[in-house]
Amino acid sequence: MPGAPSATSSSVFRHRVVRFLAQQDPHSLYVAAAGTLFACTLVIDLLLHRDDLLAWVLWLLLAFCLALSATALAMGRRFPVGAGLGCVVVFTAASIYFLSPAGDESSAVASAQELPILALYLGWFVPRPLGRVLMFAITALLVVAIAINPLFWATGVFGVPTAVQTIVIALLCFQIGSMLWRQSERRITTDQLTGALNRSAFFERLDHDLARAGRTGSPLSLVVIDFDGFKELNDTRGHVAGDFVLSDTVLRWRSVVRADDAIGRTGGDEFALILERSDAEYAERVVRRLLEASQQAWSWGLAQFEPGDDRESLFKRADEALYAMKRGRTR
Repeated sequence: MPGAPSATSSSVFRHRVVRFLAQQDPHSLYVAAAGTLFACTLVIDLLLHRDDLLAWVLWLLLAFCLALSATALAMGRRFPVGAGLGCVVVFTAASIYFLSPAGDESSAVASAQELPILALYLGWFVPRPLGRVLMFAITALLVVAIAINPLFWATGVFGVPTAVQTIVIALLCFQIGSMLWRQSERRITTDQLTGALNRSAFFERLDHDLARAGRTGSPLSLVVIDFDGFKELNDTRGHVAGDFVLSDTVLRWRSVVRADDAIGRTGGDEFALILERSDAEYAERVVRRLLEASQQAWSWGLAQFEPGDDRESLFKRADEALYAMKRGRTR
């Protein structure tokens, strides 16, 4: 049929594009875009043939940027953050060079415009507190480079306000990156219905807290919770009503527990709480307040951390207490 080969070629092309994009993640795409942008500014510098800039430095940076973009796209999701940090070091060194007296007006402007890209990367993709430490160190180095450049002096072409604006915008972009990081972490670790930690995030938090309790000897209690009659609620009033009960109850719990305690959803209507610095007696008082704040009935089991406990042993004792309560209510 006429036109069939063209349609087939178009379908194959779309399939390859979709498969290529599926292999990427925000990190690889961001690094590739940043490398491409930096390469474009270097090409402009080379086309201007300015004698006051070292041509070999520009060519070396251009090759690095192109190789970086190609590598990030080729590796996709496998492109490590560690490699990105190495690139940040290279670009920071280049920015300091161009913003110092060694650069000129055009290169200083270009570097100042690229700083927000580096700051956004540190805030978004580099785990805290490492990202903050690096941002502080980079900012200090940039302040020194700008301070000794006559272009940014009060009598210079750009003046002090431009220098201050350059640093402020970079710090603002870092904060925006940190916000994006928190949002992505929240999507990964949070149960979308209730806002509690999801199962994997809760277990990771519990393992961390158990290790710390083992080192410090600080008391820690685990509470497991199972809603009573939840299946009947869904069957008679619908899943929307059941979802509302779960989300509303967790919201009420948050008004009772402390900020450093953790609420996790470990199953459909199963939840668990980590109460830090809490022995069994204090944890029972917390549970009583949680019951008073809840409109839906639920059963619970409690276990206090003991030396040698791991996640499985602590959960086992708490589950046994929960099942004992349920058996007692059915008699």
